[in-house]
Amino acid sequence: MALLLLNAVAILAVVIVVHRYLYRRLVADVSFGWWRRAGAVLLGLLLAATIAVLIAGPYEAPFELSRVLAVPGVLWLTPLLYLTIALLIGEIIRPILRNALARRAARSPRRPESGGADRGAENADAGDRGGVDRGGEITPAGSVTTATDPDMSRRVFVARTVAIGSTTVAALATAESMAGPPRPPSPGLDAVEILLPFAGRWSVRNSPARQVPSHGTNLFGSSYAIDFVGVDEHHRTAGSSNWRTMFATEPPELFFAFGVPVLAPGDGTVVAIHDGELDHEARRSRLALIPYMLGQAGRLRDGVPGLAGNHVVIALRDSGAYATLCHLRRGSLRVVVGQQVTAGEQVASCGNSGNSTQPHVHVQLTNTSDLETAKGVPMVFRRFREWPSGSKQPRLREHAIPEEDSVVESAP
Repeated sequence: MALLLLNAVAILAVVIVVHRYLYRRLVADVSFGWWRRAGAVLLGLLLAATIAVLIAGPYEAPFELSRVLAVPGVLWLTPLLYLTIALLIGEIIRPILRNALARRAARSPRRPESGGADRGAENADAGDRGGVDRGGEITPAGSVTTATDPDMSRRVFVARTVAIGSTTVAALATAESMAGPPRPPSPGLDAVEILLPFAGRWSVRNSPARQVPSHGTNLFGSSYAIDFVGVDEHHRTAGSSNWRTMFATEPPELFFAFGVPVLAPGDGTVVAIHDGELDHEARRSRLALIPYMLGQAGRLRDGVPGLAGNHVVIALRDSGAYATLCHLRRGSLRVVVGQQVTAGEQVASCGNSGNSTQPHVHVQLTNTSDLETAKGVPMVFRRFREWPSGSKQPRLREHAIPEEDSVVESAP
């Protein structure tokens, strides 16, 4: 527990240090007067919004509050990443450029100055001591420089070059990232129709209505996979929260989805099962997610059991597709290989095994039962009610894929 708290404090410290670094490079080194004050206030507000998002996410703040925080906070996280990477790359270029400028200055003939002093060398030395050109400010040495002075401090010139260049690169990369992949085409009539494999309300994550491949990869037949997280009537995933929600892991039993019956999405035959994987601790905390993501390579090496956890594969009758239900609760499987099942029959319970950050059901269709070589098959759900993200009014949908971040429940 102490290690988790230390990890959370370290991550918050990194967030603060990164914003401080951006202030030095994007504000302090390239501006003065009210421009610098405005930049400091802006970065301070963005830092506060970032911390607020880190807190509001795990605590499942109301949608209205989350939407307010998302504009400055969530949208800032992408340019924050790109800006930081661009500036760190710029730090490699910066000394190379400074040395090139210094060599050019050494080869240039010196101009006579009042008192025989080399203003360029003086300004360069002053810049290295912190007495930099501020576009007309008085330096500690008592001299006045301007933004057009040819002997302007090399430190300021390089800082401006790096700051402007990295900001441009970050803006372009952010715009491309926010544009995202093109919306995938509708699955159409050729998609295999199945039932939602549960009762009650569930939140939709990683929907193929948002992008294909829905999970960012075609491995293990997951091209059209979709995740469902159990929620209550207020669309919360858990009934309570405490300090662990923000800083640490939580027991899976705390979540509404854990132990809920998982149903067969169609008539068919059970062709493969896997049980015995542990239901590990859940993670709503973005801080606790970082060490979890560092273990992703190990789960990938474990293959299907490490990623899918406890799972059931059903050969659907008539369609020729195979439905796989993943992340099931250890010891909850109610079927055996070769057993015939009907749509709506319980086959297991929802768990938190495999590559899962909190209890949920992962559903996918493939062209074979061997997930190592399987290819994804498009699917649609027969009939369900859907609450689009932020909406309090449901709509009835048929032969469709739920939208990302919506909430769904089966409809008769």
